[in-house]
Amino acid sequence: RDDDETECELYIKDENGKNTGCRFQNVNIESEKSYFLVNGSSKDSQIQFYDEYIQLYKTEILTPPLKVAVNCTRDPAGCIIRWQPPLTSHVENKNCFQYEISIQNKVKPISLFVFGIIPINTHTYNVRNNTYEFQNYNEKKKYILKIRARGKSCLVTSRWGEWSEPIEFGKTVKYYFDIVLWGF
Repeated sequence: RDDDETECELYIKDENGKNTGCRFQNVNIESEKSYFLVNGSSKDSQIQFYDEYIQLYKTEILTPPLKVAVNCTRDPAGCIIRWQPPLTSHVENKNCFQYEISIQNKVKPISLFVFGIIPINTHTYNVRNNTYEFQNYNEKKKYILKIRARGKSCLVTSRWGEWSEPIEFGKTVKYYFDIVLWGF
């Protein structure tokens, strides 16, 4: 029906400016399958149209989880990480998601830091609810937290969505060292 037709809202272009894809935002997924018709145009040649019935939830790219917050305590040492599910057009159930939590611990050994190399230890955790208790917290270290989601049940994509913006917590460790010059 004509009232259900929607043109591309945001074209995805390649390095030459050629349209190679399309992105829709705030799409309501009311039926399990939607009909897509793609027409192309060229002044040099005829382009065959493409059409297909698509399950929109399988192609959806999930937004990052919302309102990510970290609350750390000293005694006992630990952090509670909380967030809200990503925005979707059709899922109200919080149990439809699985989350991947990435916590990076910035470690700066002096020998490597002098040469500009900063190794990062990353720990990844998978959880099914909207909170996580980080028990390896050391208040003298600095951490970077990111979270992303994917569907685990319901009509939600099983591909990982976009990462949340990095959140830093903990303390920056400062290193001091003396330079010794030897003269001959």
